[in-house]
Amino acid sequence: MKTAVKDARANETSPVDEVLPARSMFTLGLQHVLVIYAGVVAVPLILGGALELTQQEIVLLINCNLIIGGLATLLQTLGVWRFGARLPLIQGASFIALAPMMQIGTEYGLPYVFGSVMIAGLLAIGLAPLFSRLLRFFPRVVIGCLITIVGISLMPAAAGWLGGGEGSESFGAPKHLLIGLLTIAVTVVVYVAFKGLMSSLSVLIGMAVGTIVAMFTGLSDFKGVADAAWIGVAMPMSFGLPKFDLVPILIMTLAMVVIMAETTGNTLAIGRMVDTPISPRRLGNAFRGEGLATMLSAIFNGFPLNAFSQNTGLIAMTRVRSRYVVAVAGAIMVVMGLIPKFGAIVAAIPPAVLGGGAIVMFGMTTAAGIQELSRVKYEGTHNALIVAISMSVGVLPMAMPSLLGEIKGPLSLILESGIFLCAIVAVLLNAIVNNRFVAKEEKVEKTEMTQTQRAEAAMSSDAAEHIDEDVSVSESATADADLAFLRQTVVLATEAKNRGRHPFASTVVASDGAVLASEGNNSMPPEGDPTQHAELRAAAQAARKFSAEELSSATLYTSAEPCVMCTGAIYWTGIGRIVYALSESRLLGLTGDDPENPTFDLPCWEVIARGQRHIEVVGPLIEDEAAVAHEGFWTRRTDVN
Repeated sequence: MKTAVKDARANETSPVDEVLPARSMFTLGLQHVLVIYAGVVAVPLILGGALELTQQEIVLLINCNLIIGGLATLLQTLGVWRFGARLPLIQGASFIALAPMMQIGTEYGLPYVFGSVMIAGLLAIGLAPLFSRLLRFFPRVVIGCLITIVGISLMPAAAGWLGGGEGSESFGAPKHLLIGLLTIAVTVVVYVAFKGLMSSLSVLIGMAVGTIVAMFTGLSDFKGVADAAWIGVAMPMSFGLPKFDLVPILIMTLAMVVIMAETTGNTLAIGRMVDTPISPRRLGNAFRGEGLATMLSAIFNGFPLNAFSQNTGLIAMTRVRSRYVVAVAGAIMVVMGLIPKFGAIVAAIPPAVLGGGAIVMFGMTTAAGIQELSRVKYEGTHNALIVAISMSVGVLPMAMPSLLGEIKGPLSLILESGIFLCAIVAVLLNAIVNNRFVAKEEKVEKTEMTQTQRAEAAMSSDAAEHIDEDVSVSESATADADLAFLRQTVVLATEAKNRGRHPFASTVVASDGAVLASEGNNSMPPEGDPTQHAELRAAAQAARKFSAEELSSATLYTSAEPCVMCTGAIYWTGIGRIVYALSESRLLGLTGDDPENPTFDLPCWEVIARGQRHIEVVGPLIEDEAAVAHEGFWTRRTDVN
């Protein structure tokens, strides 16, 4: 019997493509806007002040950048042809471009700023194919460092807000710190005490409570809302036609390259968090979307855009991965840009409240990076050295900004970005010190691959020079098929639980999508055989019916990571690939000391690495979904026993 991939999961929706109820999407989207609002408006605020623009001109820049950021977010989340990653990426004015724009604006004027921004956007579109081929230089150890440094690099901004806003006469006053701590406390209580939508909105609730309390202490002022206009539409090229000069273009071009490097890290980070493979094609689409938005931004009085890392922590906290939620956030940004009163309401949130919420979310981003680094193999490699040096170098610009202050010119743009420094050091060190370990580690490292890394590996080595972008579609489709069959297996495990059986299931699928075998556990006492695990039964059934050649290209999907016994069975049957949902360590936390399932917490890739036959291992994936079948099952049985 053959089962097509599209039929296997016709009724399943990826978390990234999930459409939530309208009220939930609006509320969650608003939460994203609140998180990034200060960052979006900061660039035009600072630039306008540096160039001594009038208050009206600064408001114009803010409105334009809100509208452009919202439209760019819609492009990245929804996608049009090959423009947009179709991921929950929020776009906003880039801080990386702030210093170059101040330099260009001071020496040449705003028209030259917009002219150089336009060329930089065009450059990003042209460089998209080249940059998207660089995925092979971002293995797990590099990505983990990037995610971690992104979270750390955001902390100075959070600290500035927590103190009441840098430049405030009362900066660091106890009243600011207490309001920020109250925001954190409320966020934690709501996140822990509630489930579902309430837990997802914990940051928004914490900020709302903090703002209300701040009103009674005189730290928030909503008088500006009454003064703001209801409608404010900016005309294109309000500051004159864009002008072009070689020097401003070169400066902005370098800034755009740095922005693209940062976007790579942010896109990969988001991809990991939402269980979506970031193939070269998808990353190229992200660059094209960003480049097109930047090019059009210059026409509508806007600045270079990049993927904001602030919402990464929010996605980690809320566990809501829908790109449509972020698309709603983009629409809200557009509305705020057209209706300045909305922007004035958000602008009235005290900096201390923003700081409290930011500490939680930026900290979650850091935690996500640490979690990624915990999965890196350190034994027999130089990965520890890569982490140590790249992270330390990335922190330097934040720890002592004056350290590199004597370096002037375009190079200073790179050295001011801890994220870029961390990325370049991690990539170079990995290429140099781990190069001689490639052959030795190949069978081990590949066993740790997730969907994203499989997509990266597809474009590795010399193959990248001979594979066109259609191959990326194939790789992405294969990853989608993995999720489809894996979710089907999780459904079978859930059905087993509903029948009172152990909630495990396994399916063996041929390379053409044909289902070769599908089994559940038969180890439950008193009648069950303790050796009859789902993976062992499925592997044995497939081995009895199909040739060694067919099995070598087949994939075994399982709702939980194979134990040592099952891994051995898969190894001896010759099945070439394993994709699992729930890790043994996560399973152990669910089963506890239940005597019916004394979980063997040993990663299956460690078992396979000791053998002579290469088996690719992908996982863990969709752990939260797979864990549902086990929640309450083992506790109930333990209580009964």
